[in-house]
This record gives sequence, structure tokens and C-alpha cells, in this order.
Amino acid sequence: MVSLLRNAVAVCALAMASAVAAQSTFEQDYDALAQQLARINADAGDNPFARLERLQAQQALEAAGMARKRERDDALALAAIQISIADYGVRSAYLSQQSQQLDRERDAILLEASRRDAELARQEAERLRLQVLAREEEEALAAAAEPPADPANMPDPATQNLTETQRKDAALARLEEELSEQITRKGSVLTKRTGTGSAGYVLSGAAFQPGKATLNADARVELQQLAKRLKTSGKSWDIVGFTDNLGDEDSNLQISRKRAEVVLSLFRAAGMPSVRLNALGMGSTQPLASNASKAGRAQNRRVEILQK
Repeated sequence: MVSLLRNAVAVCALAMASAVAAQSTFEQDYDALAQQLARINADAGDNPFARLERLQAQQALEAAGMARKRERDDALALAAIQISIADYGVRSAYLSQQSQQLDRERDAILLEASRRDAELARQEAERLRLQVLAREEEEALAAAAEPPADPANMPDPATQNLTETQRKDAALARLEEELSEQITRKGSVLTKRTGTGSAGYVLSGAAFQPGKATLNADARVELQQLAKRLKTSGKSWDIVGFTDNLGDEDSNLQISRKRAEVVLSLFRAAGMPSVRLNALGMGSTQPLASNASKAGRAQNRRVEILQK
């Protein structure tokens, strides 16, 4: 009888010890989850990061604390899942905020670079303008010192080629127009080609620094994004440069070809195969609009990216 009583006491003691150990383990897990949730809330701070997910995690943890013994393990596991979701939500929101901040900083850098390019171009245009004025004054003084020319020996203006002064004046006029377009233009410099003919894209002359074959920072970003799309198309492309009719045609052919080659080089650097790219300059041929107005000339200064 005594032996049986001792065995019963031992069994009860073992059961109580197991219950205490289970209670202790539950409390440790509960405290660990509570600390994890507190850290997540501290990381979120005053930001509304994953506010709903954090509330659901708090509610799940409180429900686990009030659950009956046979249900609390499952309730605690559910609370752990909700806390993990809240943690992921806070981290994702934080990374999204950081990404947006980086995008804003990048946009500010590109804008500042465009402003700096425009200011440098304006200074260059002013320098060329002063050079032209000084040269005209020198030519006027030289002409005043020379005897009048015999009209019979003067060349026919209708057949005379552009003089060096006229070529430089035309280059200055184009430079001033391109600078004005770059400063006043809003929106993208890259658009889809419309109308008849090959499908493709049109890059405005405002994408380049005035009078040069150097891409502006924002235009370079747009072309890099386009190159990623064209790279996956598996198609071949002609890159064709055009100008207005200011200046002599040799200069127009040269600047139009150089601008097309700059775009080709950017595409090639982005990973597009050279065998699928071809660049050429067409000068003032094939205008899209009349060259009689500034607006028409601005439309004609372009680089077209045409699908073969």
C-alpha cells in the first residue's frame, strides 16, 4: 500500500514538473516574440510602415497570451507568423522609402547637370556672338579704308558660295536656337515615330548640347532605358541624324553624322550588338517641317532610330 502511494506521489510530481517546464518554455517564447515586435515597432518609429500588419501581430500575440493551454502553442505559432509578416512589411516600406529618396536625388542631379550644360552653352553662344560682332566691325573698318569695288567685277550673289563669315553667322544662329529650345523645352526628348515609313523613335535636337554631338544627362538616361528594350527585340536599327538648313551642307552632314554615331555608341555600350546597328547623317535633307520658322527648324534637328 505504501509502495503504491509513493508511486502515485512520484507520478504527480513528474506531471507537475512537466507542466511547469511547458509553462516556462511558453513564457520564454512569448517574451521573445514580444521583444521582436517591440523592436519592429521601434524600427518603424513614427512612420506608418506596415501599420496594419503590426496591429495584426499585436492582436495575435495578445490572443496567444490568453489562449487555453491546449491551444496556446498554435496561437503562439500564428503570432510568430504575423510578427514575421509585420517585420517584412516594415523592411519593405523602409527600402521603398529609401528608393524614392534615391530617385529624387538622382532627378535633382540630372536637373542640375542639365542646367549646368545650358549655362555653359549660353556662355559659348555669347562668346561666339561677341567674336562675330568684333569680326564684323573689323571687316567694316577694312571696307571703309578700301576704294569702292567695280560693280562689273563683283561676283553674282546667286551663285557665290557662303563666305566664312556667313557660315559662322549661320552656326551662331543655330547655336542660339538650340540653346533656346533646350531651356524652354519640357518633357521627354525621345518620342515614338509616327506617320508612314519605318517604325521607330525620334530624338529631339534638344537632347544634345547646342552646336555639339554631346548628349545631355537626361537624354542619356532615356536612351539607356530605350537600349534595354531594343536589346531584347532582336531587331536591327538604322540611326539617322538630320539638321535644319542653316549653314553649309558639309557642316550639316558632319554634325548629323556625329550625333547619330554618339547614339550608336551609347547603344553599343548598353550591350546591343554592333552588327544590328548602323549610323549615318543626312544633313538638312528630308525635313519634317518648313525651315522658314524657328519651330520648323527645331523639328528638323533630330536623330531618328528606325527599325530595319
